[in-house]
Amino acid sequence: MNKSNIWFIGACLLFFIAGYTMNDVAISLPRYKVAVVDVNKIMDKSTEVRNLKISQEKQIKDLETLVSKAQNELANVKDPNQFAQLESSYKKQIDSKRIAIDEEYSKKIVQITSDIRSMISNQAKKTDYNLVLPAGMVISGGDDITESVIKDMGAKK
Repeated sequence: MNKSNIWFIGACLLFFIAGYTMNDVAISLPRYKVAVVDVNKIMDKSTEVRNLKISQEKQIKDLETLVSKAQNELANVKDPNQFAQLESSYKKQIDSKRIAIDEEYSKKIVQITSDIRSMISNQAKKTDYNLVLPAGMVISGGDDITESVIKDMGAKK
């Protein structure tokens, strides 16, 4: 055997070992399990969201009642100074009530969203998913865990 054949066999052996090692590393990399979830469907099925909407509708009706009362009372006032004072008083009441409704709604929706996110995360961990994506962003692939999350949400109550 001449020197060039030995170098050629050595280079082939080196490439074979390097390729085999890379293939072994590629095979041992973790496999990702991807889940998709329809967050809107979960929100629609949530009793907390339904209760929040009912509560907000009631508060808005109360606010509308206050506005109607203010309009009726202001319509009967003839004195401009008294009208201005009464209008200012009602404006403050209506504004503070509206702000309170908005703040309460925002605070509760943040809490509900956090709870739902936690339930999705727990369901994903329980079923060994590495990644969960919103169903609206996925064109193809992923296992839908929406119904499992809804079931867990019902069991939580």
